[in-house]
Amino acid sequence: MTSQPRPLPRSLLRPLLAAGAATAVLALAACGGSKAPTFTPGGPATGSAASGATATATPLSQPSGPPGVTMPPFGANTHIVMTSWVPATASLVPAVNADKDFELAYLYAEYTGGQSGDWTSYVSAAMAEALRSALAAPSVTTESFKGTITFSAMSVMPDPKITKDVDVSACVDDAQAQNTDAKTGQVLPGQSPSDHSYYQYTDELAPLGGGQWQVVGNYAPVYYPQAKECKP
Repeated sequence: MTSQPRPLPRSLLRPLLAAGAATAVLALAACGGSKAPTFTPGGPATGSAASGATATATPLSQPSGPPGVTMPPFGANTHIVMTSWVPATASLVPAVNADKDFELAYLYAEYTGGQSGDWTSYVSAAMAEALRSALAAPSVTTESFKGTITFSAMSVMPDPKITKDVDVSACVDDAQAQNTDAKTGQVLPGQSPSDHSYYQYTDELAPLGGGQWQVVGNYAPVYYPQAKECKP
């Protein structure tokens, strides 16, 4: 049996107010979705990035994603630092890049209050159903976020249950990000970093043929201090 789809919780950005699991934002390799609507609560959009240098946070604009990965047009005061790591096994590189694309696309869906649908190109029908429900929650549709979210310590391995599927894991550090009111852009009260600001997620991806991969499920996140490698 495959791992069950898990909605993206708001605990990623507001650990004091929600104690759910970590995010899932991985994509179907080399696939594109519908163009996201313009929504920039954190400042002017900086546009989609083509392949380029490893993402690094800057004080002025959203950087490009790593080569082979698409960075959504987050506002100027929102910085997503995606690891440039890829596996040495060439056949697994598309799976890892698919995971990165999905994570970024789903974060952008939250950033836009659930308006962006690009993430749907990267997931199975079962995952899409679960995540649509999560994105329809008032805590998503009325909020955005700003600050810096960093992905690191990524790895990939065969799924222990499903032959040919792989599991992609990475650390996420959202201690420098804050939820904001989607209309005013003001930071919401009651937020501060906690152990839940540092965690490891694991997504399960299935091959579709032709070098493409699809996110079909994910496992429960592991938080610091259990995930010691996830806290700087």
